[in-house]
Amino acid sequence: MEQVRRHPLLDSIAGQVVNLTGLMLVILSIPAFLIHETWSEQEAMRQAWSIAGPACPVVQASPTSFGDKGPRSFEYGAVRFERRYGHASCVAPPERGMVSEKTYRVCQFSAPSTLAVTSGGRTVVYKPGTGRRATVTVRDGQISCVVGGWFSG
Repeated sequence: MEQVRRHPLLDSIAGQVVNLTGLMLVILSIPAFLIHETWSEQEAMRQAWSIAGPACPVVQASPTSFGDKGPRSFEYGAVRFERRYGHASCVAPPERGMVSEKTYRVCQFSAPSTLAVTSGGRTVVYKPGTGRRATVTVRDGQISCVVGGWFSG
């Protein structure tokens, strides 16, 4: 029977330190990878939902703003959204930072005609126009609306 020869460095204390160091690097890289993956996904969400476009016209609310049927409304977080037509899609992206638990609200509307957004007791009515997409962002109590978006319902 032939005897297997081992390399003396692998059996030495230095070899054991090298092996243990390598194992620790692998173990420590797993959380770093998961943190990077989470950050990348959050950044992708912020970018996808950061819509540029002209500001939605602000109008005064009137009894006919939402037609005979009244508004189609929903609440997302502490924000109330009302629209005349179309569909809505919303997300709550996290603020920038690795461990931020603070989020803001972004909703895209496929063709709202008229939008009313209520946050913190304040209501703003927008008229992006019939058949036009609109994106509303509510961040730090500030409501903004732009004509545009990619959501089609």
